[in-house]
Amino acid sequence: MKNIILGLLSLSVSFVFAQNPVSYPKDTTISKPELNFEVLWHTFEDNYAFFKLRNIDWHATYQKYRPQINPHTSDDSLYTVFSLMLAPFHDNHINVIVPGIKQFKSVKPSQFVKEFPTDSLRNKFWQMVNSSLMQKRFTALRYLGPEFNHVPLFAYSTSNGIGYLRFNRCFVDQNSDNVPDAVVAGKLLDTLFASFKEVKSMIVDVRDNIGGNDEFAYEVAGRFTAGKVIGMHKKTRIRAGGYEDFGKLETWYTEPKGNFQFTKPVVVLTNDKTVSAGDLFASIMRELPNVKIVGSNTRGIYSNMYGFTLPNGWLISLSNERYYDNKMVCYEGIGAPVDIRVLNTRNDLLNLNDPVSDAAIKHLLKTHN
Repeated sequence: MKNIILGLLSLSVSFVFAQNPVSYPKDTTISKPELNFEVLWHTFEDNYAFFKLRNIDWHATYQKYRPQINPHTSDDSLYTVFSLMLAPFHDNHINVIVPGIKQFKSVKPSQFVKEFPTDSLRNKFWQMVNSSLMQKRFTALRYLGPEFNHVPLFAYSTSNGIGYLRFNRCFVDQNSDNVPDAVVAGKLLDTLFASFKEVKSMIVDVRDNIGGNDEFAYEVAGRFTAGKVIGMHKKTRIRAGGYEDFGKLETWYTEPKGNFQFTKPVVVLTNDKTVSAGDLFASIMRELPNVKIVGSNTRGIYSNMYGFTLPNGWLISLSNERYYDNKMVCYEGIGAPVDIRVLNTRNDLLNLNDPVSDAAIKHLLKTHN
């Protein structure tokens, strides 16, 4: 997922890293702690795609932290140094995992997380969203697809000529390969889209979407276009080349999918916890003429993850690709922009009302004949 793992890693999630090459220093006879530091630093140096965009002076980082590593450096100290080195990237696709023990992620600050910092509060958030939909006379939510972290894949409903579709991840089965997984998603979408044939407009809610597979994102987006359009471009950094040396540009297209395509007005709901393949979904939906984005910019973490293993067995990932929209704009670190900016806050739990879906409904009702 994103070729190797989920957009959002968890110690409780089983996954397999693609065994990408690591880069060794010239002197490999140094101590084990020093070798692990050097391999991490050199592998980032040779593969990471965003040093300039994220304002990281990687050589200055080396000068600062390399003297702290010696033959007597403990695993805990090495982990702390890695965490300090990588925290300033604010790139959720950078991970340091000590298998079965602990994980560091270079997390970008989030307004949504600040408002809803715990699982309990996020559960209450979604309860509020469901209650708000019911107040707008949406039918009781129906669910389709397997659960992940106790949440079914799809939730959907209709009201007053508006369809509502929600998915908080971009995969069906975390253990499936990307393309077969998207095929399964397509069959589920064919089933639930039958509920939307008669509606005049739709809301697609991907707030707090943890990401997954690009192919899944395109499978959903293909339900909203009658023609083939450019969805994105991307290119991969050339290993061991310069910071701006990238391979051939690759173009992906959004193409019609499913039994029918919904080309009436659509609003996509996003926030700054819409990440990875969720980022991508919002970005490719922005390219469609019938779509508006409401909420706040997505996370801005697009690249697939380049996964590798240190000599000590720790698992590391980094971003080695640049994604662009059809105008060759890269939204890494920025996220897919919105057309109407509306934020959720903790006060929404007191009001039992969702201002983001309210704004979407208000916009869509204006489009109804």
